[in-house]
Amino acid sequence: MKLFSMFRSTGLCLSVLAALSSCGDNDKWNDVDGGSPSLILASEHERTEAGLSIKIAGKVTDADGISTIDLVCHDIDLNKRINIIDIYGEPLTEYDLDYNFKIEPDQKGDDFNIEITVTDIGNRKETKNLRLTLDADWTPPYFTTSPDEEIIVIIKNETIYNLAFSVADNRVVDYVDIDLVDVTDGEEGAKSIDGFPRHIEGNGTGKFDFAEKLVLPNKAANLRATVTAYDREANEAAHSVSFTSLVKVQQLPDLEKMWLCDVKEESELNTDIFGVPVLCDHVGPYKYRIRYFNETAGTEVCLLGQKGSFGPLCFAPSKENPNVLGDNPEEVNRIKLNEAGKYYLLDFDTYNRTFSYTSYSVDEAIDPVMHMHYGQDDLNTWWGGWDTDAWWQEFYFGPMTDNPKQTVLKMEQDAKNPHIYIYEDWQISKGSDLRFIIHNYHSDGWWNLAAWRVDDSADPGKFLYYGNVHPDNPHYTGNADYFEWKYNGAVDLGQWQGSEDYRKTFVPDNWVDLKGIEQGGTFKLIFDAHTERARLVPQK
Repeated sequence: MKLFSMFRSTGLCLSVLAALSSCGDNDKWNDVDGGSPSLILASEHERTEAGLSIKIAGKVTDADGISTIDLVCHDIDLNKRINIIDIYGEPLTEYDLDYNFKIEPDQKGDDFNIEITVTDIGNRKETKNLRLTLDADWTPPYFTTSPDEEIIVIIKNETIYNLAFSVADNRVVDYVDIDLVDVTDGEEGAKSIDGFPRHIEGNGTGKFDFAEKLVLPNKAANLRATVTAYDREANEAAHSVSFTSLVKVQQLPDLEKMWLCDVKEESELNTDIFGVPVLCDHVGPYKYRIRYFNETAGTEVCLLGQKGSFGPLCFAPSKENPNVLGDNPEEVNRIKLNEAGKYYLLDFDTYNRTFSYTSYSVDEAIDPVMHMHYGQDDLNTWWGGWDTDAWWQEFYFGPMTDNPKQTVLKMEQDAKNPHIYIYEDWQISKGSDLRFIIHNYHSDGWWNLAAWRVDDSADPGKFLYYGNVHPDNPHYTGNADYFEWKYNGAVDLGQWQGSEDYRKTFVPDNWVDLKGIEQGGTFKLIFDAHTERARLVPQK
């Protein structure tokens, strides 16, 4: 008890001393007019939303000198004192109040009072109240699904443009504007399309879905489709989101790129970083081929003429005649792949409207490293002799940056399909850049034993083998069979092994090089060395 009393007494003495010291400090400054401070707030009502910041601003004046400014609202855990004398060494006669305070993301309630009190050196006070409400909508809406930047619409007896998109907002999608303009003669000769622009009110929720068949004239044209969605702060340009598509109305084109789609929801086409849908090989005019591993029985696939949506071009068995390829997503079924754990080879002819597919086993598939022993000491460090004195190290590969000393992120070989390799828990930040190749690990940092490059750095669709032709040795029998299978004798293996310039005539030396990843999170990289395809998708 005595010890407790002693500390209480000491604390009291310190408090008294602090008070006397404070009074003494203020006594150093003389009154000029003895008037109360003046506080003019820049705004008496601040609107924001939970998780964002507010600005408490205003002009403070006092002829005698400003001592402190207190900002208090216990309901939002705000208790801030700005001690002018401590900061500046003396009282000020003028002060521009400019204080930012972040509201916690889980803040309860939506209407608060912030008390702002100015005290001068004579202990005279002026208090103003600032109203804070959390009813603002500063976060703009965004498209969960939207058409590609370029859309192909095929001329038919009835030419239909299937316009579909979905918008979401953290509060309310207020309204959406849709415009369709004929720009066949260029922007200077742009002509309005009957019925546009259109203004559509939202439904009072944070979701807005639109899907409509637009009947177009049966003639070749270029149309500019623009959709802009607004939230409740629609008067602010920052609170809208827009996309523009060039709609090419034309006869059936021989597209350079087409994709195999294996997802059920259109939104899944837009959540990957790359690889969904799967790029096909363009093997001839109007002809496309793809090898695909079917993990689960009953997978349904179709051929898309655009990456970001099911329409307007979706080639699959027609509902009217299942032996013929249709192209309207609402008028076709899907090709069902019923054999699980098998590879499929699919061929499409979009001009003659034919398709075919066959399956084959994992054991029948081939890849350039299938004769090596992944995860074992199967990499001969210096390509020396193959006797017992060779220096062996572990053979594995994965994503690698362009710094040769960077550690390779080790992929794991799939237990059921040895052609597939997976890297999980890849943390990628929103807005970040991504540059890598798939490359083997080597203790020296850089050794081009087994490596893959991509067809297009900014839009990777194929991962093409760029590594060595492995010489025969006791650990594996070589991979000349892969080159024979893929290139059918067109490759000189000696030149491939000895000249990187020769290798580049078959495989471009492109790295994955993506700028400003649109959405961050945890991703999984899945690479198939047989199909030479990879996908980087959100990890579920």
